[in-house]
Amino acid sequence: RMKSNLHHWDFPSSKKRGIPLLIKKVQQELHKNGGGYLLILPAGLLLIAMMLYPLASLVKMSLFSIEPLKHPDPVFIGLENYLKIFKDHDLLQTLIQTLVWTLGSIILQFILGMVSALILNESFRGRGLARALLLIPWAMPSVAGALSWKWLYNAQYGLINYLLSSLHIISDPINWVGSSSTAMFSAILTNTWRGFPFMAIMLLAGMQNISKDLYDASAVDGANFLNQLSYITIPLLKPVLFVVTLLSGIWTFNNFSYIDAVIGGGPAGLTEILVTYVYKNAFSFFHFGYAAALSILLFIIVLLLSLGYIRLMKWSEST
Repeated sequence: RMKSNLHHWDFPSSKKRGIPLLIKKVQQELHKNGGGYLLILPAGLLLIAMMLYPLASLVKMSLFSIEPLKHPDPVFIGLENYLKIFKDHDLLQTLIQTLVWTLGSIILQFILGMVSALILNESFRGRGLARALLLIPWAMPSVAGALSWKWLYNAQYGLINYLLSSLHIISDPINWVGSSSTAMFSAILTNTWRGFPFMAIMLLAGMQNISKDLYDASAVDGANFLNQLSYITIPLLKPVLFVVTLLSGIWTFNNFSYIDAVIGGGPAGLTEILVTYVYKNAFSFFHFGYAAALSILLFIIVLLLSLGYIRLMKWSEST
């Protein structure tokens, strides 16, 4: 009897109900804000075209062998450039170095950015000037900053070796960018100097949105600085932290100017990252088709990491 009654009950299919509901919501949104969407439509289409056309051209190039030193015209080879990626013995080492470069830069940028934001969040004389001066590394052109650090690292007349020698910390000059033990650290330090002001300003903006009443109430309960940092500041900064670390990771992963201008992938390719590896395959070895396939790999890696990080952010907010 129960089974027979079930046939008379209305159980709408989620698929049948979902599509009309989506269409109805779209119609309501267009009816409500149609004028606004119409105004931004030209800019939106231009933005999509500027994104999709280069990507489509890159995919097309990756299907051809484009090597001017061997043959003047492109030769269609299908997926051979992508298969070549799995046979490239240098690529795995490059990916590992890219991971070290990215994670090292993000961690150091976060530490310096958090310390700077905590200091600038306090009231002291000259705080406005300190905030303005903090932005100098971020506002400086990338090439100018990279060349400045290259001179600082110089083994013969660099300021870093001079200061360390004057303080009797070292007896012999250190070849910061030419030694396998210090080259990657030097590159990470340079990129950290460039990127931590952005981290600091964003974290500072988030800190200033936290109510001071929370700190006052916790101080009455006996909480010290570390307790307030662990249970108030960092938890309430979590949305800002996710955004700034995601942006910093994307920018660092794709950063070309600093690591190329300061070190150039040396010594012996120990600071080669995926971006510089793509550049060298294209403009040093003239393997444009293979460089295009590597660029697609770079795009996929960044996309997947970004989507995974966004999913992690949503999961963290829901828990």
